[in-house]
Amino acid sequence: MTATTGWQDPVVAEIHATRERLAEQYQHDLLAYSEAAEAHCRALGLIMAEDQRRAAEMVRGGLAVVDRAHPGSAADAVRSVSEQQGPEMGGKE
Repeated sequence: MTATTGWQDPVVAEIHATRERLAEQYQHDLLAYSEAAEAHCRALGLIMAEDQRRAAEMVRGGLAVVDRAHPGSAADAVRSVSEQQGPEMGGKE
């Protein structure tokens, strides 16, 4: 086998340190960390992939709803997906 060198990539070291800091912050509870990360992303107005998938299913099922009070929400994604599709999929003509 090849002996490993003493060189460490500083970017990889930073990633490992961040992972350890977050693990300690959330008491190594991956679910708690995931929920906090998702809440943070939603607070920034990001649309989660699951929401986009659900929005597309709602359009296919004819359940499009627009939530103008919360731009970027799953309902807003429904409107966006609906507008991009033809009338056979519940979109505009």
